[in-house]
Amino acid sequence: MGVIAAMLCVPFFRIVYAMGDEGVLLNGAERILRGSRLYADFFEFLPPGGFVLTAAWFSITGISFESARSLAILTIVAIACFTYLACRQASKNPVLSAVLATGWVVMSQGVWTQVNHHWFTTLFSMVAAWAALVSIEHSQRWLRWPLIAGTAAGMAAMVTPHRGALAMLAAVTAFLNLRRRQPELIVYVLGCALVPAGLLAYVVWHQALAAAFDDVVRFTAGPYTAIQSVPFGFGVLNPPLISVFPLAALLTLLVCAHDWRSCLRDRLLWSCAAFGLAGFLGCFPRPDMIHIAFAAPLAFPLLTCCMTRLAHRWRPALWRYRYSVVVVAGVVISLCVPSALFFLQSSRVALRTETVPTPRGDVAFIKQPGAAELLARIAATPSGDAYFFYPYDTMLPFLAARGQVSKYDVFTPGGYTRSTQYQDACISVMRHASWVVIDRLMADPKLLKQVFPAMRDAEPRETKRFEQALDESFELIAQEGAYQLRRRREGISDAICANVAE
Repeated sequence: MGVIAAMLCVPFFRIVYAMGDEGVLLNGAERILRGSRLYADFFEFLPPGGFVLTAAWFSITGISFESARSLAILTIVAIACFTYLACRQASKNPVLSAVLATGWVVMSQGVWTQVNHHWFTTLFSMVAAWAALVSIEHSQRWLRWPLIAGTAAGMAAMVTPHRGALAMLAAVTAFLNLRRRQPELIVYVLGCALVPAGLLAYVVWHQALAAAFDDVVRFTAGPYTAIQSVPFGFGVLNPPLISVFPLAALLTLLVCAHDWRSCLRDRLLWSCAAFGLAGFLGCFPRPDMIHIAFAAPLAFPLLTCCMTRLAHRWRPALWRYRYSVVVVAGVVISLCVPSALFFLQSSRVALRTETVPTPRGDVAFIKQPGAAELLARIAATPSGDAYFFYPYDTMLPFLAARGQVSKYDVFTPGGYTRSTQYQDACISVMRHASWVVIDRLMADPKLLKQVFPAMRDAEPRETKRFEQALDESFELIAQEGAYQLRRRREGISDAICANVAE
């Protein structure tokens, strides 16, 4: 399974489709390795788990694009392997388990082979699911399984809090029989606390607890969540992935309808159902196609469990109506064909796209006009010059090997980025930046409203004033695609930032 998943990811090893999400963890990890304190010295709304994991990887392999992509592919391969193991544990059907795991890789990796906190969360959630399902078949003496399940679920919570918390609740269903499994429940709870306790100590050690609470808890509960709402399945249509959770729910109802009394005592079925529900709820608050792809593996054990039970129960009827079954199978396969064709086309384009050199390694840009030329211009400037990248291009500072002068790396209006954050960034830019890079496409209010339909105001006053300050204080030197490279004017002062937050 691992070899198949790796081969499917290899075509996208050097591809960069977008400059947004991936650089968040990469830049954060690099800042940590350079001596900056997470939350205290730079802002991030994610828990420390993903940053510490990426920083640990970079400390071993070095900071480079190849290192980052290797981590991404290893994560995807591990997800596929543990998805297969969890599905096989739930169904005892290795063929069906392998088909689902392989199909998920095909449907999710055409664009998203990258370092992402959601992939880390899915990986640890699937480890927790596999260990929880295995523990159901073993007696109390096998305490390693609840320990593995708890530790993995705790790590998931320290990467993406709400998805990790849902995985914790799902895994605990395997240990809820207090009369027979009390030691396992205790070990599981202790396992859940291990990673959070360690990372909390890490944050406290760096004197960043108050800043971490403000960034990770208060910010995500307010400005971040407020603009994320979209319809279920929002984005590129992918029928197989959209149908994963509804199909899992339907099959569960069919299994329970036959003999609901025995189903009530079936801990394997209930644990699978709990992880399926955790995956579904974990798609929110932004249940678009990408987040559905992130969470879909959690529903696969439930799918395989129900499918094998129904097939065994209905075997005589399936043979009697075999022609109808063939028709249904044909319809299902036909729904998967567009996704497979899209994957093949994406692979072909990825393999044919020429790479360009960057300070972090050779990269192939797709749908990023001007990116290669911009990075060449940045590389030609003195190495000591400081840069500010705006508004949402976190991969640019990583690929250019130029640190962001601001403690903020993502700027999104509509309440996501606070007015005080715009003002703090403005002061940092005016005091320290020699150059400013502005992505006019990502700063376009029309595009922002398409990406964030729930955003009420894509052009608030603080955003306009901040962008005006950048335009007045930095002169345009070059325009490469949507990217503007601007150089510092003489005599600028941070006094221009005084009214940004008003």
